[in-house]
Amino acid sequence: MGLPWFRSDTNFPTHDKVIELVGNGMRGKAAGFVYQCALASQVANGGSGDIKKGHLPFIHATPAEARLLVEVGLWAEIPGGWRIKNFGTRQVVGMAEQAKADELSQKRSVAGKQGSDGRWS
Repeated sequence: MGLPWFRSDTNFPTHDKVIELVGNGMRGKAAGFVYQCALASQVANGGSGDIKKGHLPFIHATPAEARLLVEVGLWAEIPGGWRIKNFGTRQVVGMAEQAKADELSQKRSVAGKQGSDGRWS
């Protein structure tokens, strides 16, 4: 079991991505609620910030709300679901997972550049 609380940005209501959500009317406000529920659920369950498609009902979400969160940049699509962006850098329980993901991303970037250099040199 995870923590009974999670970190939420005190600037959440005025964050540019949230302002963009609210610009979508009630569906944007609903997506903002889903975002907060997703954070709470992930921390409560010791998650890494990854949300499986089948988990949407447990965070009161619809696929349309998930798409909207992706559109504004709060979530990213991953195989089988979504990832809460920056989860590991903002939530204590996700920091180790974020470090692993960042390291893997860096390794892939280096490998891609090496491959590109070899191909175009």
